[in-house]
Amino acid sequence: MDPIQSLHALSRTFGGRAARRKLRLLDALRPDRCRGARRLRLLRETLDFMRAYPDDARVLAAVRARIAALPAVEPPVYPYSYGVVRRLVRLLPGRLDIHWKAIKDETALLDTLDLLVTPGETQGLEDVRISTQDWFAACRRPGSRGDLAFFVWLLERSGLPPALQAHLYERCDLPLSYAGPPACEVELPVPRIHYQRSPIQRDRFAIEPVIRRPIPAPARGGQAVIDAALQALCTRTLEIHPLIYADPAGVRVADCGRGVRVALIGVRREFRSPLETLHVFLVVKNGVPVAYGPAAVFMGCCEMGMNLFPEFRGGEVRRLYAQLMRVLHHVLAVDHFFVTRYGMGEGNDEAIESGAFWFYRRLGFRPTSARVEALAREEETRMAARPGHRSDRRTLRRLSHTEACLDLSNGRRRPMDLGRLGVAQSRFIARAFGGDRALAERRCVARVKRLLDLGGNGWALRALAPLLCMIPDLPRWSGRERAALARIVAAKDEPSEVRAARLFNEHVRLEAALRALAERERGRAREPRAGQPSGAGDGSRRARRSGGCGPDTSRRERA
Repeated sequence: MDPIQSLHALSRTFGGRAARRKLRLLDALRPDRCRGARRLRLLRETLDFMRAYPDDARVLAAVRARIAALPAVEPPVYPYSYGVVRRLVRLLPGRLDIHWKAIKDETALLDTLDLLVTPGETQGLEDVRISTQDWFAACRRPGSRGDLAFFVWLLERSGLPPALQAHLYERCDLPLSYAGPPACEVELPVPRIHYQRSPIQRDRFAIEPVIRRPIPAPARGGQAVIDAALQALCTRTLEIHPLIYADPAGVRVADCGRGVRVALIGVRREFRSPLETLHVFLVVKNGVPVAYGPAAVFMGCCEMGMNLFPEFRGGEVRRLYAQLMRVLHHVLAVDHFFVTRYGMGEGNDEAIESGAFWFYRRLGFRPTSARVEALAREEETRMAARPGHRSDRRTLRRLSHTEACLDLSNGRRRPMDLGRLGVAQSRFIARAFGGDRALAERRCVARVKRLLDLGGNGWALRALAPLLCMIPDLPRWSGRERAALARIVAAKDEPSEVRAARLFNEHVRLEAALRALAERERGRAREPRAGQPSGAGDGSRRARRSGGCGPDTSRRERA
């Protein structure tokens, strides 16, 4: 049998005998025999899994030696975002560059360059006798490590606002060749390795006691965690919105035991949500990244969704989910976890194919639809009567027409309709300020500062002031309630949003006021406009775009 196939088949078997066989197979691998894109990809994924789940120190050392000897592969090509590119050109100089052959239309790039160079240079850009690639080679500054690094340097030195720099860059939609470390080389240093000496636990277990079990105080992670997450995703041509704007000061790493750690990476102030606490999480096993995803928390609620890297699927996914939820519960005070209809499979063929409904049900999530719950129980009766019975695609689609939740709050928590709040705020600005956003911000900030006895003019105050001015009885709140609200505003401006998440969770009157605003907007939306059919504007566009009240990660999260 092919040694790569044999090693892959053996990689999830553990114990002394299995370890000895793995060592023999690793020793039998020769670099000249590791050819062919499919075989090499399988070997890399197998070695990556064995790094995360080593039998002992000898196996781990042999795996690392084989990884170091692997032949190079064709670099992936992908249009990475500006925030990611700015970090990678510094982290990996010369290893990320423009893939000129893949560019189909240079118009946007040339238009952007016109804004970044002196007027006389535009004649050279317009000269069809020299290619744009040759123009870069001739004009980039001495010491520049590639065309991309020079282009980023021009943007950063332009004096344009960072948001406009990002807009101009991403209009170019540049395909980039990424020659950074492959996935099987990316890792975070850990104090000690947990060796896998027995089979991976796949048994079902009660998940609530695991979530409630305390964890040690999370440690600060810093830029090293962000860089590992960036490389783990970029080498797989993946991106996720919060990571593009990651803030080193907002990184916290929780140790969950048995080699599992969960890193929560916050975003910079100017890219935060006024209400939600927005993070990207990275789950690592023995320092090896195994899963990632977004975590948007508000009023104790968080939408669930964890993306396992392919080589780790089918392993201890239930335990990894439980540890992630444990960290969210203790660090960000989440006690209501939910999955949207899209996550359950509505309009999502991948979730239907993977049987997402049953995965979440086995974790303890329950449908919010009584009809779907009744259908699920009928299916469970069939499964008990006929071992081996599996729900067909038609049944899975019927089961997908629901949200699902795992509620540890005894019914006190439920997701907030942030889309309704956003529309209500737009109506308020249009009605009270004639649509003048600058005027609205200025007057609302002044009023909130007076009501809450706040100083300064920070980002959080400007972001929250219009919404807080919509609360009709805010002036009649008690001094204690207004002081608590002032602490929330201050916490949203801190380097980490962890304290803000917990303070939001504790402000009962604020939650009631926001729900009343959302419900009032919901009532307005039920009234159809002239020429509009009843039922339009029911929030499905937002749900499809961003999965309910979670963050919008769909644009860049191209799996």
